[in-house]
Amino acid sequence: MTLPRTSPASLSRRGFLGLGAAAAAASTLAACASAPRSASTGGAGNKLQIVMTPFAGADLGVMPREFAKDYMDRHPNVEIKIDDTLNLAKQTAAYQADPKAPLNNLVFSNGGGTAGGKATGMYAKIDYSRIPNTDGLDETFVEKDHVGVVFGADQQGIVYNTEKYPDGFGDWSQLWDPAQLGTLCFFTVPWWAIGMASKLNGGSWEDMDPGFAVWKEHAKNIRTIVSANPQFLNVLSTAEAPLTSHYFGTSNAWKNTGAPIGYRAPEQGVFFDPVGVNINSGSSDDQVEVMHDMINEMLSPTWNQRWVDTSIQIPAVTATQLTDKLQALKPIADRSSQTFVDVDYAVVGKNLAAWTERWNTEIVPNI
Repeated sequence: MTLPRTSPASLSRRGFLGLGAAAAAASTLAACASAPRSASTGGAGNKLQIVMTPFAGADLGVMPREFAKDYMDRHPNVEIKIDDTLNLAKQTAAYQADPKAPLNNLVFSNGGGTAGGKATGMYAKIDYSRIPNTDGLDETFVEKDHVGVVFGADQQGIVYNTEKYPDGFGDWSQLWDPAQLGTLCFFTVPWWAIGMASKLNGGSWEDMDPGFAVWKEHAKNIRTIVSANPQFLNVLSTAEAPLTSHYFGTSNAWKNTGAPIGYRAPEQGVFFDPVGVNINSGSSDDQVEVMHDMINEMLSPTWNQRWVDTSIQIPAVTATQLTDKLQALKPIADRSSQTFVDVDYAVVGKNLAAWTERWNTEIVPNI
């Protein structure tokens, strides 16, 4: 006996996932079932493959991995491959080489990453009508152009080694203070730190020249540049480079492992950073339909709670209840108590490539 076949060109989410549900219900049928192949189908028989890229480090990969296992258990004709090594630079290079041959399909992104991927056309507009649970999003978290779906929000301030700096720092300008010579580490291109230096020295997000001038003058404050969270944790916790700007959620997760890491919200405000998923525009129609279903499930209060609890973020879904752990964290439990930096992520996305070029040519050689 075989399951009904459906033409790949006309396969609907209900039709494709229906095949998986039937297969899960009857293993003897699953052995005979056939799912459509796509450009990204690999060594998984006739399974449709989704390559999902979560963030690396801290506990940011916990929920995506748990969800992938649960989803595959219930949909045996879908294979979800996890690859957390595909950062934005690698994704963009692959997209520019061949937009129809993406390295991944479903990508966890923060505000800057979403803006950058949107500016290049790499991240696709998502049909919210195919994802009913988007109706439950707090309006603050709804992407106006529907490029990406937000699961929660982290906050970016000043992070430091508590053994080196017991009291921490409460002002963005302290990052470029000459007293911090050779103490800073940054994650790739710190556009937020350039932006704050610009805003505090007569510039703006549209005029970043003052910020670049500040960092060119104080480039020696920077000891190292990292490209992954595990590297970040190492240089911060060993005090090789004990000062940076980074996320409350990630730094709190590091602190909970026993690392001597602290976080403070600068008096000028913190960055409210929406975090969620994007769909790579090179994905096949079948992959997109399955990802719609995956995103819809991840927006359920149960999975959204798991995401914000492990990543330590403000939930995007109004029905999501905060766990006791999050209730105890004021930046999460009382968003109204925070001052947020005004940032236009559309401007960030439009200019990120140019800022990256300037950073790498004007600042990095002087570190």
